[in-house]
Amino acid sequence: MKQKIIYSIYLIIWITAAVYMGKWLCDQGYLLREQSEYGTQAYEPERFTIQNASLAEGKLQTQEDPQIILEEINVYVERVLLEGADWNREIQVFYAVSGEDFSEENSIRVVPEPEKEGAVFELGMTVSALRIDITENAGEEYALTGIVLNPNFAYVWNPVIAVLSGIIGVMAGICIWVLVKEGRRIPIYLQALKKYRYLLEDLVLRDVKLKYRRSVIGILWSVLSPLLMMLVITAVFQNIFRFQIENFAVYYLSGWLVFNFVTEATTGAMTSVINAGSLIRKVYIPKYIFPMQKCVFALVNLLFSLVALALVMAVLQVQVSPTLLLSPVLLLYTMGFALGIGLVLAAGAVFFRDITHLYMVFTTAWMYLTPIVYPMEALSESMQQIIRLNPMYYYVDYFRQLVLYGTVPGLTHNLICAGCAIASLILGAALFKKKQDRFILFI
Repeated sequence: MKQKIIYSIYLIIWITAAVYMGKWLCDQGYLLREQSEYGTQAYEPERFTIQNASLAEGKLQTQEDPQIILEEINVYVERVLLEGADWNREIQVFYAVSGEDFSEENSIRVVPEPEKEGAVFELGMTVSALRIDITENAGEEYALTGIVLNPNFAYVWNPVIAVLSGIIGVMAGICIWVLVKEGRRIPIYLQALKKYRYLLEDLVLRDVKLKYRRSVIGILWSVLSPLLMMLVITAVFQNIFRFQIENFAVYYLSGWLVFNFVTEATTGAMTSVINAGSLIRKVYIPKYIFPMQKCVFALVNLLFSLVALALVMAVLQVQVSPTLLLSPVLLLYTMGFALGIGLVLAAGAVFFRDITHLYMVFTTAWMYLTPIVYPMEALSESMQQIIRLNPMYYYVDYFRQLVLYGTVPGLTHNLICAGCAIASLILGAALFKKKQDRFILFI
């Protein structure tokens, strides 16, 4: 009884401290900052060319046909921020690709939207140079202090963020409490895992053999299946829904592979303990081996499926970037995240078999809330904020940055991915350990 009271006091202290930490982090914009995923580039007035206009002390005095030219950009430009600007009239934006000249065909007309930092408009493509024409505004004066490509924006503190920071704080507090309580036993658990690693290898190998048993092309289905799926989705969304995304096939496939890995791993882990009931009743085996087996098996399938992605990139002549070398980091993040969820589902499914049916419905909704076949820019701002609460958005976007855009995800992005993986793993392991002794009564 005394020990429970001490643990309860520890839990209250840690959760309270974590909630305040979550609020502070949100205030600072570290966790809930709308971070650009494509590399921010800031241009002071000295770095861009102004024609038929003059800029002094943050004031742009226009003449006939004023133009602002940014050269040697060579980056994917999601949006452009005109710092300090309060423009509310239409402008024409010319863009050059791969050293081409500006042309009327490669231009868009937009009306910048006001933001706290200035005025913003969307572009959404990789360009080598930009030219902003201020149309029909000769002889007028505008505020302008600089131009930022792919700007970062911080959210304003509000009740929604307060609730979210509280949830983050509570989860962080529980994770810390579990680590404090079980910290001394972690080396024991790791030794047990090392002892049974050969069993884990045999179980995974058995799954591979069973999945492709009596199949004509065998394990090549791991390559062919995503290719066929990619052809169907590309035909539907590019031709029927007319989503204009550069290299759509790679865009879709890179997102689908990551999402499919997580869903395959968690779905397999969910029924792993139930299906291994006969083995568990006969001999002692650490029960967490079975959810881990399904997650590793899903990882093996993902590695084979990456061959399909490489083939598509080669056919479409998508440039291979050195950032692909960071792919193991993403695999580590997603593996931890999937294993943590799998442990929770495995423990829950033993006592409530309805979870296996409900989870199928949940994964369908989860897929539509993850930007796999559609771009984030196609959604409203409020819907984008909801999707940013989805951890899979960050894992999918992380892989796309490495594969498609050739950029290294920032520190905030890595912290979110790592934090979700660690929290999932700690909470899943704690719940599974607490319930595993009762599994034998229900399987």
